[in-house]
Amino acid sequence: MMASARTCGARRLCAAGVFVLAGALAPGASQAQVNDGRIALTTGIDFTHAYLFRGIKQERQGVIAQPYGQIDVNLYDNSAGQGLTAVNLTVGQWNSLHSGPTGSGGAPHRLRPWYESDFYTGATLSIDNWDAGVTYTAYTSPNHLFGTTQEVAFSVQMDDTGVLGDLALHPRALLAIEMDGGADGGASEGTYLEIGVEPELGIVADVATLSIPLTLGFSLSDYYENGVPEGAPGHLRDGFGFLAIGVTAAAPVPIPESYGAWEITGGVQFLALAGGYVEAVNDGDQLQVVGTFGISIGY
Repeated sequence: MMASARTCGARRLCAAGVFVLAGALAPGASQAQVNDGRIALTTGIDFTHAYLFRGIKQERQGVIAQPYGQIDVNLYDNSAGQGLTAVNLTVGQWNSLHSGPTGSGGAPHRLRPWYESDFYTGATLSIDNWDAGVTYTAYTSPNHLFGTTQEVAFSVQMDDTGVLGDLALHPRALLAIEMDGGADGGASEGTYLEIGVEPELGIVADVATLSIPLTLGFSLSDYYENGVPEGAPGHLRDGFGFLAIGVTAAAPVPIPESYGAWEITGGVQFLALAGGYVEAVNDGDQLQVVGTFGISIGY
């Protein structure tokens, strides 16, 4: 959250900042798991040299580590049928720890690197090959560098695996509505729209996967604005925020199943930024490049 905003919230449902290792957004995590029960646990950590949330720069210096944990509960499963095939509840927590300037806030010394801590919970309905979800996210800053923002996000994603042979596009859309506070640090709560696709191919004998996520981020109302009154000097407001395209590879780690399902991911993303506000918060840059490496464990 810009010295006032944070993706990826529920990373599973809010894919937009750096990489979506699980599809979202989530802003949570790889869904690899080894149990056949109705409760699954995913945890992991990502490392990156830059953190942007929906095109808004958070940090580009020092070490950035982003650990997370998520619990998924399957309330209903009819995967062999048609219509409503599954109902799942999700509860998770996501963090961003910084060694750079945003890791030295006004909190007690032990909390200063803890720039962001997000709590999210939501529900997902699977209907045929579509997933529709709603997620509540509270974005907080333990080191007090931005105020808390509360958001409700609605998402939809299609699983088109097999429709185009070996290529799956996974089209998706996200509508996020700020209920209190704002990611842009402006005076008004905003509404954000994101659309994208994530073509995915199996590589290395279908063991590893390669995806090419493409994302467009828009402000429908006051999402990209700096809080200066309209018509006053310095007023900035954007409708279009960014275009992002990346390449991400993921592969399982060959360890015994009794230790969980481990996966490593890595990739790079290019963001093209547009508009006065988004460029201003990115130090006037119109292009940002973000590299990420991560590991996740599913139970």
